[in-house]
Amino acid sequence: GSTGYRGPMGNMHYPGAFDANDEQSFEQHLYSKNAQNNRREEIIEIYAPAGKLGVVIDTPDNGAPVVHNIKDTCPIADKLRVGDKLIAVDNEDVRSMTAVKVSKLISQKSGNLSRKFTVTRPIP
Repeated sequence: GSTGYRGPMGNMHYPGAFDANDEQSFEQHLYSKNAQNNRREEIIEIYAPAGKLGVVIDTPDNGAPVVHNIKDTCPIADKLRVGDKLIAVDNEDVRSMTAVKVSKLISQKSGNLSRKFTVTRPIP
């Protein structure tokens, strides 16, 4: 009979279940997820140069990493704002990561010529 068991993939959400290289599906996943919330947020893509960013990230209790502080030395200070929610780094979903993990990921990539940060920001 039917036990309701759907096999290992079930209805569970696996972080990273979509292919990070498949930019299209990642973007669609984000936009459709955002649309459901009905909160007006814009999705902003910021490209950061190599080297130190001077951005402090915090993870509040309710989830996604948030920009907590931006130092004067930050090369993308004009693009980033305190309170921006970081949802992806180089199209890798970071919403379920802790601040420490995200910061590590960002500094591991500090040798890259460019890093792409995808953030959401509430539309006033």
